[in-house]
Amino acid sequence: MYSDMRHSRHTLLYYICVLCAAALLPAAAQAQASGRLVRRGTACKPAGDNIVLKTTFVLDSLRLGSNRQMVITPVIEDAEGRMATFRPVIVNGRRQHIYHQRNGNKRRPDATEVRHTPGKPQSVDYLDALRYEEWMDGAALRFATDTCGCGDLLGSDAGETRQLDFHPERGLRMAFLSPVAGPDPVVSITGKAYLDYPVNRTELHPDYRNNPRELQKIIETIEQVRRDSNVTITRIGIHGYASPEGSWDNNVRLSIGRAATLKNYVRQLMRFDDSIFTVSNTPEDWDGLDSLLAASNLDHRDEILAVVRDRSLEPDPRNEKIRQTWPEQYAFIHETWYPALRHSDYTVQYKIRTMSDRQAAGLLHTQPQLLSLNKMFRIANLYEPGSDAFNEVFDIAVRIYPDDPTANVNAACVALKRGLLDQAAGYLDRAGNSPQATHARGVLALLQNRFFEAEALLTEAREAGISEAEDNLDILRRMRELHDNDQ
Repeated sequence: MYSDMRHSRHTLLYYICVLCAAALLPAAAQAQASGRLVRRGTACKPAGDNIVLKTTFVLDSLRLGSNRQMVITPVIEDAEGRMATFRPVIVNGRRQHIYHQRNGNKRRPDATEVRHTPGKPQSVDYLDALRYEEWMDGAALRFATDTCGCGDLLGSDAGETRQLDFHPERGLRMAFLSPVAGPDPVVSITGKAYLDYPVNRTELHPDYRNNPRELQKIIETIEQVRRDSNVTITRIGIHGYASPEGSWDNNVRLSIGRAATLKNYVRQLMRFDDSIFTVSNTPEDWDGLDSLLAASNLDHRDEILAVVRDRSLEPDPRNEKIRQTWPEQYAFIHETWYPALRHSDYTVQYKIRTMSDRQAAGLLHTQPQLLSLNKMFRIANLYEPGSDAFNEVFDIAVRIYPDDPTANVNAACVALKRGLLDQAAGYLDRAGNSPQATHARGVLALLQNRFFEAEALLTEAREAGISEAEDNLDILRRMRELHDNDQ
Protein backbone atom coordinates (compact mmCIF):
# COMPACT_ATOMS: atom_id res chain seq x y z
CA MET A 1 0.00 0.00 0.00
CA TYR A 2 2.74 2.41 1.03
CA SER A 3 4.76 1.44 -2.04
CA ASP A 4 1.83 2.18 -4.36
CA MET A 5 1.30 5.58 -2.78
CA ARG A 6 4.98 6.42 -3.18
CA HIS A 7 4.87 5.36 -6.81
CA SER A 8 1.82 7.56 -7.37
CA ARG A 9 3.58 10.59 -5.89
CA HIS A 10 6.65 10.06 -8.11
CA THR A 11 4.39 9.72 -11.12
CA LEU A 12 2.54 12.93 -10.22
CA LEU A 13 5.81 14.80 -9.70
CA TYR A 14 7.05 13.59 -13.08
CA TYR A 15 3.96 14.90 -14.88
CA ILE A 16 4.17 18.24 -13.07
CA CYS A 17 7.78 18.64 -14.30
CA VAL A 18 6.77 17.72 -17.81
CA LEU A 19 3.94 20.24 -17.77
CA CYS A 20 6.19 22.97 -16.41
CA ALA A 21 8.82 22.27 -19.07
CA ALA A 22 6.15 22.33 -21.74
CA ALA A 23 4.93 25.68 -20.48
CA LEU A 24 8.44 27.08 -20.70
CA LEU A 25 9.32 25.73 -24.15
CA PRO A 26 7.58 28.38 -26.26
CA ALA A 27 9.32 31.26 -24.47
CA ALA A 28 12.70 29.54 -24.70
CA ALA A 29 12.19 28.75 -28.33
CA GLN A 30 11.16 32.31 -29.12
CA ALA A 31 14.24 33.67 -27.36
CA GLN A 32 16.32 32.65 -30.38
CA ALA A 33 15.72 34.53 -33.61
CA SER A 34 15.54 32.41 -36.69
CA GLY A 35 16.45 33.15 -40.29
CA ARG A 36 19.50 35.18 -41.25
CA LEU A 37 20.74 38.72 -40.75
CA VAL A 38 22.60 39.97 -43.81
CA ARG A 39 25.04 42.89 -44.09
CA ARG A 40 25.66 44.69 -47.33
CA GLY A 41 28.24 47.31 -48.39
CA THR A 42 30.19 47.28 -45.16
CA ALA A 43 33.06 49.79 -45.03
CA CYS A 44 35.12 50.70 -41.99
CA LYS A 45 37.82 53.29 -42.62
CA PRO A 46 39.62 56.28 -41.12
CA ALA A 47 38.27 59.78 -41.62
CA GLY A 48 40.32 62.46 -39.94
CA ASP A 49 40.62 61.57 -36.25
CA ASN A 50 37.75 59.10 -36.44
CA ILE A 51 36.91 55.63 -37.67
CA VAL A 52 33.69 55.59 -39.69
CA LEU A 53 31.56 52.47 -40.05
CA LYS A 54 29.02 52.29 -42.83
CA THR A 55 26.84 49.29 -43.64
CA THR A 56 23.31 48.17 -44.39
CA PHE A 57 21.54 45.51 -42.32
CA VAL A 58 19.14 43.48 -44.45
CA LEU A 59 16.34 41.98 -42.32
CA ASP A 60 14.32 40.23 -45.08
CA SER A 61 15.29 36.72 -43.96
CA LEU A 62 15.12 37.40 -40.24
CA ARG A 63 12.38 35.79 -38.13
CA LEU A 64 11.69 37.45 -34.80
CA GLY A 65 8.82 36.82 -32.38
CA SER A 66 6.54 39.67 -31.39
CA ASN A 67 7.88 39.71 -27.81
CA ARG A 68 11.54 39.34 -28.85
CA GLN A 69 14.39 41.61 -29.77
CA MET A 70 17.84 41.36 -31.32
CA VAL A 71 20.61 43.82 -30.38
CA ILE A 72 23.40 44.14 -32.95
CA THR A 73 26.56 45.86 -31.68
CA PRO A 74 29.49 46.54 -34.04
CA VAL A 75 32.69 45.88 -32.10
CA ILE A 76 36.38 46.59 -32.77
CA GLU A 77 38.56 44.24 -30.77
CA ASP A 78 42.25 43.38 -30.83
CA ALA A 79 44.19 40.31 -29.78
CA GLU A 80 44.98 41.85 -26.38
CA GLY A 81 41.29 42.19 -25.52
CA ARG A 82 40.97 45.94 -26.07
CA MET A 83 37.50 46.74 -27.28
CA ALA A 84 35.52 49.68 -28.62
CA THR A 85 31.85 49.60 -29.60
CA PHE A 86 29.82 51.52 -32.14
CA ARG A 87 26.18 52.48 -31.58
CA PRO A 88 23.98 49.37 -31.31
CA VAL A 89 21.02 48.59 -33.54
CA ILE A 90 17.95 47.17 -31.78
CA VAL A 91 15.55 45.13 -33.90
CA ASN A 92 12.27 44.64 -32.00
CA GLY A 93 9.25 42.48 -32.56
CA ARG A 94 5.88 44.27 -32.59
CA ARG A 95 5.22 44.15 -28.82
CA GLN A 96 8.86 44.89 -27.94
CA HIS A 97 8.69 47.88 -30.27
CA ILE A 98 5.65 49.23 -28.42
CA TYR A 99 7.45 48.69 -25.11
CA HIS A 100 10.54 50.49 -26.44
CA GLN A 101 8.47 53.47 -27.59
CA ARG A 102 7.03 53.82 -24.09
CA ASN A 103 10.16 53.13 -22.05
CA GLY A 104 13.19 53.53 -24.33
CA ASN A 105 16.44 51.65 -23.73
CA LYS A 106 18.06 52.70 -20.48
CA ARG A 107 21.20 50.63 -21.12
CA ARG A 108 21.97 52.28 -24.50
CA PRO A 109 19.76 55.33 -25.01
CA ASP A 110 21.78 56.21 -28.14
CA ALA A 111 20.87 52.94 -29.87
CA THR A 112 19.07 52.87 -33.21
CA GLU A 113 15.74 51.05 -32.79
CA VAL A 114 13.69 49.55 -35.60
CA ARG A 115 10.48 47.48 -35.64
CA HIS A 116 10.79 44.18 -37.46
CA THR A 117 8.16 43.63 -40.15
CA PRO A 118 7.98 39.88 -40.85
CA GLY A 119 7.56 38.76 -44.44
CA LYS A 120 8.35 42.17 -45.96
CA PRO A 121 11.56 43.57 -47.46
CA GLN A 122 13.32 45.58 -44.80
CA SER A 123 16.80 47.11 -44.41
CA VAL A 124 18.51 49.52 -42.03
CA ASP A 125 21.21 51.93 -43.26
CA TYR A 126 23.84 52.37 -40.59
CA LEU A 127 26.50 55.05 -40.10
CA ASP A 128 28.54 55.72 -36.97
CA ALA A 129 32.00 56.90 -35.94
CA LEU A 130 34.51 56.23 -33.17
CA ARG A 131 37.55 58.17 -32.09
CA TYR A 132 40.56 56.51 -33.75
CA GLU A 133 43.22 54.90 -31.56
CA GLU A 134 46.45 53.34 -32.81
CA TRP A 135 45.59 49.87 -31.54
CA MET A 136 42.55 49.71 -33.84
CA ASP A 137 44.72 49.36 -36.96
CA GLY A 138 45.02 45.62 -37.45
CA ALA A 139 42.23 44.81 -34.99
CA ALA A 140 39.06 42.90 -35.93
CA LEU A 141 35.60 44.26 -36.71
CA ARG A 142 32.73 41.98 -35.76
CA PHE A 143 28.99 42.36 -35.17
CA ALA A 144 27.98 40.94 -31.80
CA THR A 145 24.31 39.83 -31.63
CA ASP A 146 22.36 39.54 -28.39
CA THR A 147 19.00 37.74 -28.51
CA CYS A 148 18.73 36.90 -24.82
CA GLY A 149 18.76 40.42 -23.41
CA CYS A 150 21.94 39.78 -21.41
CA GLY A 151 24.07 42.37 -23.18
CA ASP A 152 26.86 39.89 -23.89
CA LEU A 153 29.23 41.29 -26.53
CA LEU A 154 31.21 38.07 -26.57
CA GLY A 155 28.33 36.14 -28.07
CA SER A 156 27.73 35.06 -31.64
CA ASP A 157 28.41 37.37 -34.56
CA ALA A 158 26.21 38.44 -37.41
CA GLY A 159 28.41 37.53 -40.32
CA GLU A 160 32.13 36.88 -40.50
CA THR A 161 34.82 38.86 -38.69
CA ARG A 162 36.74 41.40 -40.77
CA GLN A 163 40.39 42.31 -40.16
CA LEU A 164 40.82 46.08 -40.28
CA ASP A 165 43.61 47.57 -42.34
CA PHE A 166 43.38 51.34 -42.18
CA HIS A 167 46.88 52.01 -43.50
CA PRO A 168 47.83 49.36 -46.05
CA GLU A 169 50.60 51.68 -47.27
CA ARG A 170 52.54 50.89 -44.10
CA GLY A 171 53.15 47.45 -45.53
CA LEU A 172 54.77 48.75 -48.70
CA ARG A 173 58.06 47.02 -49.48
CA MET A 174 61.02 48.87 -50.91
CA ALA A 175 63.51 47.53 -53.45
CA PHE A 176 66.96 48.86 -52.58
CA LEU A 177 69.65 48.84 -55.25
CA SER A 178 72.97 47.24 -54.34
CA PRO A 179 75.89 49.35 -55.63
CA VAL A 180 78.49 47.85 -57.88
CA ALA A 181 81.63 47.08 -55.87
CA GLY A 182 84.38 49.58 -56.57
CA PRO A 183 87.55 51.01 -55.05
CA ASP A 184 87.43 53.15 -51.96
CA PRO A 185 87.39 56.86 -52.78
CA VAL A 186 90.63 58.81 -52.68
CA VAL A 187 90.31 62.01 -50.66
CA SER A 188 92.48 65.08 -51.22
CA ILE A 189 93.64 68.03 -49.16
CA THR A 190 95.16 70.85 -51.20
CA GLY A 191 96.95 74.06 -50.43
CA LYS A 192 99.28 76.74 -51.76
CA ALA A 193 102.71 77.64 -50.49
CA TYR A 194 104.26 81.00 -51.46
CA LEU A 195 107.95 80.21 -51.11
CA ASP A 196 110.76 82.72 -51.64
CA TYR A 197 113.75 81.68 -53.72
CA PRO A 198 116.88 83.64 -54.51
CA VAL A 199 116.48 85.55 -57.76
CA ASN A 200 116.69 83.25 -60.75
CA ARG A 201 117.66 80.28 -58.52
CA THR A 202 115.97 76.97 -57.66
CA GLU A 203 117.52 76.03 -54.29
CA LEU A 204 115.21 76.17 -51.29
CA HIS A 205 116.32 77.84 -48.05
CA PRO A 206 113.93 76.87 -45.22
CA ASP A 207 114.83 79.94 -43.14
CA TYR A 208 114.66 82.46 -45.99
CA ARG A 209 112.13 85.30 -45.58
CA ASN A 210 108.56 83.79 -45.30
CA ASN A 211 109.65 80.21 -45.99
CA PRO A 212 109.40 78.90 -42.39
CA ARG A 213 105.71 79.81 -42.24
CA GLU A 214 104.93 78.52 -45.74
CA LEU A 215 106.79 75.24 -45.26
CA GLN A 216 105.03 74.69 -41.95
CA LYS A 217 101.67 74.82 -43.75
CA ILE A 218 102.74 71.91 -45.94
CA ILE A 219 104.15 69.87 -43.06
CA GLU A 220 101.07 70.37 -40.87
CA THR A 221 98.76 69.28 -43.69
CA ILE A 222 100.71 66.06 -44.20
CA GLU A 223 100.99 65.39 -40.45
CA GLN A 224 97.27 65.87 -40.00
CA VAL A 225 96.65 63.01 -42.40
CA ARG A 226 99.50 60.83 -41.20
CA ARG A 227 98.27 60.95 -37.59
CA ASP A 228 94.87 59.57 -38.62
CA SER A 229 95.00 55.82 -37.98
CA ASN A 230 91.99 55.27 -40.23
CA VAL A 231 93.70 56.30 -43.45
CA THR A 232 96.71 55.65 -45.63
CA ILE A 233 98.48 58.36 -47.66
CA THR A 234 98.51 57.32 -51.31
CA ARG A 235 100.13 60.33 -53.00
CA ILE A 236 101.72 63.70 -52.36
CA GLY A 237 101.62 65.97 -55.39
CA ILE A 238 103.64 69.15 -55.85
CA HIS A 239 102.99 71.58 -58.71
CA GLY A 240 105.35 74.50 -59.26
CA TYR A 241 104.33 77.80 -60.87
CA ALA A 242 106.31 80.82 -62.03
CA SER A 243 105.04 84.29 -62.89
CA PRO A 244 104.89 85.62 -66.50
CA GLU A 245 107.82 88.08 -66.32
CA GLY A 246 111.11 86.91 -67.76
CA SER A 247 111.63 84.52 -70.63
CA TRP A 248 109.50 81.43 -71.13
CA ASP A 249 112.46 79.08 -71.26
CA ASN A 250 113.88 80.39 -68.01
CA ASN A 251 110.48 80.12 -66.33
CA VAL A 252 110.24 76.49 -67.44
CA ARG A 253 113.58 75.84 -65.72
CA LEU A 254 112.57 77.68 -62.56
CA SER A 255 109.15 76.04 -62.20
CA ILE A 256 110.57 72.54 -62.67
CA GLY A 257 113.58 73.07 -60.42
CA ARG A 258 111.72 74.74 -57.58
CA ALA A 259 109.03 72.02 -57.51
CA ALA A 260 111.73 69.36 -57.41
CA THR A 261 113.64 71.00 -54.51
CA LEU A 262 110.40 71.31 -52.52
CA LYS A 263 109.63 67.63 -53.09
CA ASN A 264 113.09 66.61 -51.90
CA TYR A 265 112.79 68.78 -48.81
CA VAL A 266 109.46 67.22 -47.79
CA ARG A 267 110.57 63.66 -48.64
CA GLN A 268 113.74 63.88 -46.55
CA LEU A 269 112.10 65.69 -43.64
CA MET A 270 109.16 63.27 -43.34
CA ARG A 271 110.97 60.12 -44.51
CA PHE A 272 108.58 59.20 -47.34
CA ASP A 273 109.45 56.86 -50.16
CA ASP A 274 110.18 58.69 -53.41
CA SER A 275 107.45 56.72 -55.23
CA ILE A 276 104.67 58.45 -53.30
CA PHE A 277 105.46 61.84 -54.88
CA THR A 278 104.37 63.31 -58.19
CA VAL A 279 105.89 66.57 -59.45
CA SER A 280 104.49 68.83 -62.17
CA ASN A 281 104.89 72.43 -63.26
CA THR A 282 103.29 75.40 -65.02
CA PRO A 283 106.00 77.75 -66.34
CA GLU A 284 103.82 80.89 -66.22
CA ASP A 285 100.57 81.21 -64.31
CA TRP A 286 98.48 83.11 -66.84
CA ASP A 287 95.26 81.58 -65.48
CA GLY A 288 96.06 83.02 -62.08
CA LEU A 289 96.63 86.44 -63.59
CA ASP A 290 93.31 86.14 -65.44
CA SER A 291 91.46 85.46 -62.16
CA LEU A 292 93.10 88.39 -60.36
CA LEU A 293 92.34 90.79 -63.20
CA ALA A 294 88.74 89.65 -63.63
CA ALA A 295 88.03 90.23 -59.94
CA SER A 296 89.62 93.72 -59.92
CA ASN A 297 88.58 97.23 -60.92
CA LEU A 298 91.96 98.04 -62.47
CA ASP A 299 91.91 100.73 -65.16
CA HIS A 300 91.85 99.18 -68.65
CA ARG A 301 91.01 95.88 -67.07
CA ASP A 302 89.01 94.56 -70.01
CA GLU A 303 91.67 95.51 -72.59
CA ILE A 304 94.39 93.86 -70.52
CA LEU A 305 92.22 90.79 -70.03
CA ALA A 306 91.77 90.51 -73.79
CA VAL A 307 95.54 90.32 -74.18
CA VAL A 308 95.94 87.83 -71.33
CA ARG A 309 93.35 85.57 -73.02
CA ASP A 310 94.80 85.94 -76.50
CA ARG A 311 96.45 82.57 -76.98
CA SER A 312 97.49 83.52 -80.53
CA LEU A 313 100.30 85.50 -78.89
CA GLU A 314 103.24 83.59 -77.43
CA PRO A 315 103.77 84.15 -73.69
CA ASP A 316 106.80 86.46 -73.97
CA PRO A 317 105.19 88.86 -76.53
CA ARG A 318 101.98 88.78 -74.52
CA ASN A 319 103.74 90.01 -71.37
CA GLU A 320 105.69 92.57 -73.31
CA LYS A 321 102.56 93.99 -74.96
CA ILE A 322 100.94 94.57 -71.57
CA ARG A 323 104.14 96.22 -70.25
CA GLN A 324 104.47 98.61 -73.18
CA THR A 325 100.76 99.44 -73.75
CA TRP A 326 99.75 100.03 -70.13
CA PRO A 327 102.99 100.76 -68.24
CA GLU A 328 101.30 102.19 -65.17
CA GLN A 329 98.97 99.21 -64.78
CA TYR A 330 101.79 96.77 -65.55
CA ALA A 331 103.89 98.25 -62.76
CA PHE A 332 101.07 97.52 -60.33
CA ILE A 333 100.60 94.00 -61.71
CA HIS A 334 104.34 93.27 -61.55
CA GLU A 335 104.72 94.53 -57.99
CA THR A 336 101.44 93.30 -56.47
CA TRP A 337 100.22 90.25 -58.37
CA TYR A 338 103.25 88.57 -59.94
CA PRO A 339 104.71 87.52 -56.55
CA ALA A 340 101.44 85.69 -55.80
CA LEU A 341 101.78 83.80 -59.08
CA ARG A 342 105.08 82.26 -57.94
CA HIS A 343 103.70 79.47 -55.81
CA SER A 344 103.84 75.74 -55.22
CA ASP A 345 100.52 73.93 -54.93
CA TYR A 346 100.52 70.73 -52.91
CA THR A 347 98.03 67.89 -52.70
CA VAL A 348 97.87 65.14 -50.09
CA GLN A 349 95.75 62.21 -51.21
CA TYR A 350 94.65 59.42 -48.90
CA LYS A 351 92.08 56.65 -48.56
CA ILE A 352 90.60 54.45 -45.88
CA ARG A 353 92.83 51.64 -44.63
CA THR A 354 91.60 48.06 -44.71
CA MET A 355 88.98 47.52 -41.99
CA SER A 356 85.76 45.63 -41.29
CA ASP A 357 82.33 47.04 -42.09
CA ARG A 358 81.64 47.40 -38.37
CA GLN A 359 84.81 49.49 -37.94
CA ALA A 360 84.02 51.52 -41.05
CA ALA A 361 80.60 52.34 -39.60
CA GLY A 362 82.40 54.51 -37.04
CA LEU A 363 83.45 56.87 -39.85
CA LEU A 364 79.91 57.63 -41.02
CA HIS A 365 79.63 60.74 -38.88
CA THR A 366 83.26 61.87 -38.95
CA GLN A 367 84.75 61.00 -42.36
CA PRO A 368 81.97 59.70 -44.63
CA GLN A 369 83.92 60.88 -47.68
CA LEU A 370 86.27 57.93 -47.09
CA LEU A 371 83.51 55.37 -47.64
CA SER A 372 82.61 54.00 -51.03
CA LEU A 373 78.94 53.68 -51.89
CA ASN A 374 79.25 49.91 -51.79
CA LYS A 375 80.82 50.04 -48.31
CA MET A 376 77.99 52.29 -47.11
CA PHE A 377 75.46 49.77 -48.43
CA ARG A 378 77.19 47.00 -46.48
CA ILE A 379 77.19 49.16 -43.36
CA ALA A 380 73.42 49.73 -43.75
CA ASN A 381 72.92 45.97 -43.75
CA LEU A 382 74.40 45.83 -40.25
CA TYR A 383 71.17 47.43 -38.97
CA GLU A 384 67.51 46.49 -38.87
CA PRO A 385 65.83 47.56 -42.14
CA GLY A 386 63.72 50.65 -41.51
CA SER A 387 65.51 51.54 -38.27
CA ASP A 388 66.88 55.04 -37.74
CA ALA A 389 70.45 53.77 -38.08
CA PHE A 390 69.60 51.96 -41.33
CA ASN A 391 67.90 55.01 -42.84
CA GLU A 392 70.66 57.37 -41.77
CA VAL A 393 73.26 55.49 -43.80
CA PHE A 394 71.34 56.16 -47.02
CA ASP A 395 70.79 59.80 -46.06
CA ILE A 396 74.54 60.23 -45.65
CA ALA A 397 75.29 58.29 -48.83
CA VAL A 398 73.21 60.60 -51.02
CA ARG A 399 74.86 63.67 -49.46
CA ILE A 400 78.31 62.31 -50.30
CA TYR A 401 77.27 61.03 -53.74
CA PRO A 402 74.48 63.46 -54.75
CA ASP A 403 74.52 62.61 -58.45
CA ASP A 404 74.87 58.83 -58.18
CA PRO A 405 71.71 57.02 -59.41
CA THR A 406 72.13 54.17 -56.92
CA ALA A 407 72.48 56.54 -53.97
CA ASN A 408 69.36 58.42 -55.12
CA VAL A 409 67.27 55.25 -55.58
CA ASN A 410 68.08 54.08 -52.06
CA ALA A 411 67.55 57.53 -50.52
CA ALA A 412 64.17 57.67 -52.30
CA CYS A 413 63.21 54.32 -50.78
CA VAL A 414 63.98 55.64 -47.29
CA ALA A 415 62.06 58.87 -47.93
CA LEU A 416 59.03 56.92 -49.24
CA LYS A 417 58.92 54.77 -46.09
CA ARG A 418 59.01 57.95 -44.01
CA GLY A 419 56.21 59.52 -46.05
CA LEU A 420 58.49 62.33 -47.33
CA LEU A 421 57.06 62.30 -50.84
CA ASP A 422 58.47 65.61 -52.12
CA GLN A 423 61.93 64.59 -50.97
CA ALA A 424 61.54 61.19 -52.62
CA ALA A 425 60.47 62.82 -55.89
CA GLY A 426 63.64 64.94 -55.88
CA TYR A 427 65.82 61.87 -55.43
CA LEU A 428 63.97 60.01 -58.19
CA ASP A 429 64.78 62.81 -60.63
CA ARG A 430 68.41 61.66 -60.35
CA ALA A 431 67.77 57.94 -59.91
CA GLY A 432 68.24 56.71 -63.47
CA ASN A 433 66.11 54.00 -65.08
CA SER A 434 66.95 50.80 -63.24
CA PRO A 435 64.08 48.41 -62.36
CA GLN A 436 64.49 49.55 -58.74
CA ALA A 437 64.03 53.18 -59.80
CA THR A 438 60.90 52.24 -61.77
CA HIS A 439 59.58 50.41 -58.71
CA ALA A 440 60.24 53.40 -56.45
CA ARG A 441 58.43 55.69 -58.90
CA GLY A 442 55.50 53.27 -58.79
CA VAL A 443 55.43 53.43 -54.98
CA LEU A 444 55.51 57.24 -55.13
CA ALA A 445 52.58 57.28 -57.58
CA LEU A 446 50.70 54.88 -55.30
CA LEU A 447 51.19 57.07 -52.23
CA GLN A 448 49.99 60.08 -54.26
CA ASN A 449 46.82 58.14 -55.24
CA ARG A 450 47.85 58.06 -58.91
CA PHE A 451 46.67 54.48 -59.08
CA PHE A 452 46.70 53.85 -62.82
CA GLU A 453 50.24 55.16 -63.18
CA ALA A 454 51.31 53.24 -60.08
CA GLU A 455 49.88 50.00 -61.44
CA ALA A 456 51.71 50.42 -64.75
CA LEU A 457 55.05 51.16 -63.07
CA LEU A 458 54.78 48.40 -60.47
CA THR A 459 53.77 45.91 -63.13
CA GLU A 460 56.79 46.91 -65.21
CA ALA A 461 59.03 46.48 -62.15
CA ARG A 462 57.52 43.08 -61.39
CA GLU A 463 58.15 41.91 -64.94
CA ALA A 464 61.75 43.12 -64.59
CA GLY A 465 62.22 40.81 -61.62
CA ILE A 466 61.53 43.08 -58.64
CA SER A 467 59.84 40.67 -56.20
CA GLU A 468 58.61 43.47 -53.90
CA ALA A 469 56.37 44.76 -56.69
CA GLU A 470 53.95 41.83 -56.38
CA ASP A 471 53.19 42.59 -52.73
CA ASN A 472 52.87 46.30 -53.50
CA LEU A 473 50.38 45.62 -56.29
CA ASP A 474 48.22 43.84 -53.72
CA ILE A 475 48.50 46.88 -51.44
CA LEU A 476 47.55 49.06 -54.40
CA ARG A 477 44.31 47.10 -54.80
CA ARG A 478 43.46 47.55 -51.11
CA MET A 479 44.29 51.26 -51.18
CA ARG A 480 42.18 51.70 -54.30
CA GLU A 481 39.23 50.09 -52.50
CA LEU A 482 39.64 52.46 -49.55
CA HIS A 483 39.88 55.41 -51.91
CA ASP A 484 36.85 54.33 -53.96
CA ASN A 485 34.78 54.00 -50.79
CA ASP A 486 35.52 57.65 -50.09
CA GLN A 487 33.94 58.74 -53.35
